[in-house]
Amino acid sequence: MATSGPKNTPSLPSGSSYNNAEYVASSVPNEGMIVDLSKYANQLINYEDISTMLTDDEERRIVDYVKSMVDMSYFKIRKRYDHWKEADRAHDVYVPPDTTDFREKAVMADTRAIADTVLTYLMAALGGRNPMFQLEGLDRKSRKASLILERVLHQQMRRTAGEARLAQMLMDSIRYGFAPTKVIWDNDSNQNKLVNFDPRRCFPDPRVTWGDWESMQYIVFTDYQSYNSLLYSGLYPKLKQNKALRHKMSPPRNAWNAHKWHREEGRGLSIDPASPLQRERMDHSYFTLGDARVIDEAWVRLSGHEIGIPTIDQIFLVISILDENVVVRFQLNPYGRQFPAVIGGLYQDSHKTYGQSLYDLILPMHDVATFLMRSRIDNITAALNNLIFADPTQVSIPDLIDRNPWGIVRTLPGTKPGDGVFIAQVPDVTRGHLTDIEVMSGLKQRVSAASDAQQGMPTSDGIRTATEIQRLTQLGSQRLGVIARIMSSTTIRPMVRMMVANIQDAIDLNGSIRIDKDKMPTQLSDSVEDGYLDYNVSKDLQGEIDYLVIDGTLPLEPTRNAETWMNMLQIMNQTGLNMEYNAGQIAEEAIRAMGITDLDRFRISPEEMQANGPSPSQQLAMMEKMRGASVQPNEQVQQEVDKGNLVPISEARQARGRPQ
Repeated sequence: MATSGPKNTPSLPSGSSYNNAEYVASSVPNEGMIVDLSKYANQLINYEDISTMLTDDEERRIVDYVKSMVDMSYFKIRKRYDHWKEADRAHDVYVPPDTTDFREKAVMADTRAIADTVLTYLMAALGGRNPMFQLEGLDRKSRKASLILERVLHQQMRRTAGEARLAQMLMDSIRYGFAPTKVIWDNDSNQNKLVNFDPRRCFPDPRVTWGDWESMQYIVFTDYQSYNSLLYSGLYPKLKQNKALRHKMSPPRNAWNAHKWHREEGRGLSIDPASPLQRERMDHSYFTLGDARVIDEAWVRLSGHEIGIPTIDQIFLVISILDENVVVRFQLNPYGRQFPAVIGGLYQDSHKTYGQSLYDLILPMHDVATFLMRSRIDNITAALNNLIFADPTQVSIPDLIDRNPWGIVRTLPGTKPGDGVFIAQVPDVTRGHLTDIEVMSGLKQRVSAASDAQQGMPTSDGIRTATEIQRLTQLGSQRLGVIARIMSSTTIRPMVRMMVANIQDAIDLNGSIRIDKDKMPTQLSDSVEDGYLDYNVSKDLQGEIDYLVIDGTLPLEPTRNAETWMNMLQIMNQTGLNMEYNAGQIAEEAIRAMGITDLDRFRISPEEMQANGPSPSQQLAMMEKMRGASVQPNEQVQQEVDKGNLVPISEARQARGRPQ
């Protein structure tokens, strides 16, 4: 959970130096005050950590306030936990071991395939470009800075495995509909870092609707780490000053409800980090590594009067609580007037408190299909293990119970073989279940837009032409494209804005990025030397920069479709309109619609033309043009003859009275 130190973006109104006396609110009653921090005003303004200065009473009040925030969010969001557990089971194709023996532990796995298909599309649409996030300058001065920034950002994403972090956020959006992700600045490596959080360990303000994150008063992240990890992070100087904190202090009697373990340990894939290591203590005489420590990191926005500083309208703080009872960090928010977190979701609905996931939509159909499959297996099992009715006066019952290797059943004297035994026939009542399962699978694909063609599977409804399959795939991509575009604007855009702001606010950031000559934008050509571009944060990376919302799908607008421009060129060539319009600019627009945004870097400058002369292909084109090589196709010539615009040469000579 490493975060940055002080940044240039202030969390308080700008102004001259502040005196403690200015914040003393002697005439203001203590009603609504959380804790009086007026005596620490100067330290807060200077981004100092005041956790070591707090008295015991102040520390208890702050801990209780953070617990109140966590409880408010937990008691609301825990209603989603049961749905998330069902989604985990379907996603992991897992059945708990306590399931009854009669029901076979079978799960329909196509739900996981549908989820992976949607994830694959979103990853290609949102993170499949190079650079990963495309930026634009909002003014003329910011154009060059945006080109450098998007490459610096791409370099940082590669260093920190940004693709994996983005994939985790998208997978949580698909599975839970709630994907909290922290966007922090790592001072040690001078780069951005994305941190994915389990939705069960993130507690946002439940008083705001989905997507209205700027109105949140707080958001709390809970994590479990070893003491050494907390110490080495450099975020908690109090741990170095107070050596006693190395040993876990007894938490309050009423442990926080939000710290309960809510995830299943299916197949041993997860363990409860809060479980004490009792056996580890008993088996070793000298060394113990210690249990995981719980750390609650609260990003909160308060009014000045709530902390005894009424002259401030609002103040953004970060508060960290160790083991539910110790404040180990209390300082101004180093990221200014915003929380360093984004929350991803698959379906945007601003009228809900929490987002809807893909599994919320398809789990009912998944459960029905799973029931049909299990009942089919049960019916087959019953047929293989038929009920046997036996007369103990005619056959040996022990031979039926404990079958010998040869399958011999002894009959009593005087009984014919076969008498005294009746094998019940189990009817096959699940013959049509496989067809019903295919129907349910088709409904899940229809809801999710993850058809067989999207999954790379042959269509099951007959033979289709290549054009028809391509058309159906495009239509399905457009449905997913709407989701991707909304996620791009509501989640990726604020995330990229935060990362850009972190880079621009870095106190000291210099570096180099490698740029290939044939992939170099024209605007950066004068800054590249030996294939590398050196940049300085104060000189080259400042400007008004924003993220380009791109969904990666086939464009819906005809003007952004390359095929539209190519058809336009063909029509102009057939009708002769190419003499009245600039066909070269239309061809350039077609190339840009194909995804080539920087076409100017391929253009031959007048200086190069004058120095090197025409290329062989240009010389050939000029020679063809000089000799009149503009022969039209026979079909086009015949059309002009039918219209009367052209006549054969023989007819023209006869009309003029000339010999043939």
